[in-house]
Amino acid sequence: MITLLTVLFVIITLLLILMVVITPSSEGGIAAAFGGMGSDTFFGTKAHRHINKFTLFLAVSFLVLAFSINLLTSAQGREDDAPTTEEAK
Repeated sequence: MITLLTVLFVIITLLLILMVVITPSSEGGIAAAFGGMGSDTFFGTKAHRHINKFTLFLAVSFLVLAFSINLLTSAQGREDDAPTTEEAK
């Protein structure tokens, strides 16, 4: 279960990085970083709304998965540290 969540976490992390990089900004976006001014309609005229919503979805998913993985691994660690009946004797 933790392995599946970790793989999903890595995929969401990579997608989140990609979405942050391609998100258009008011200063010209990624094109301005490389010296050009680019076109505002590269992804379409209303694409920024969808990009922002998807980025928000990825950010929330990132946080939920991070907390979930933390809770599951800490609970698993407590189970591993608990004394067995043989150790208690």
